[in-house]
Amino acid sequence: MRSQIDLLGQRIAMLIERLRNMGYVFEDPTQVFPGPETETETIIEKIEREVGEIPEALKLFWRQVGSVNLTGHHPSWTETEYCPDQLIVYPASYALYYFEDEHGNRLAYDKPFQIIIAPDELHKANVSGGAPYSISIPAVANDPPLNASPVTETFLEHIDRSLKSGGFPGLEGDQDHNWPIAKLRC
Repeated sequence: MRSQIDLLGQRIAMLIERLRNMGYVFEDPTQVFPGPETETETIIEKIEREVGEIPEALKLFWRQVGSVNLTGHHPSWTETEYCPDQLIVYPASYALYYFEDEHGNRLAYDKPFQIIIAPDELHKANVSGGAPYSISIPAVANDPPLNASPVTETFLEHIDRSLKSGGFPGLEGDQDHNWPIAKLRC
């Protein structure tokens, strides 16, 4: 699984380079692909100690890749009726943020605990939507199902599908846009 995660990280880096070369404007350039956080291991240990095992795929992604956020726009790409559903995977610190209050105290949650991976496709388009994409812990599989995804897929399948869709899987099936998805696919 380590080599699979490494390959996904390489594909993400390739996609980001293609987007930049095409003039895509990232909303927050510091959050596009910052790499693993230095406190990732401490965060994983804390959550696992309190709630249970985090799926191996997510732990490896946080450790090897970190996070990704393709939120942004291109000045000449047309608006579309579809939500682009840009690829986002939050860093480990985001999971800890929803796990603790501002004083570091564990918050009360129903089990299974949900690690939020990304907003749903509507929230990514600044429209009130549904539940965020999440993963349940304690882990039930090394590569678990992604909760609230518009299609049935695992966490790693979601990232792969996003990359095969040029980073914008929500545009699958939309014929009325000028986004160069074929040139972005990784």
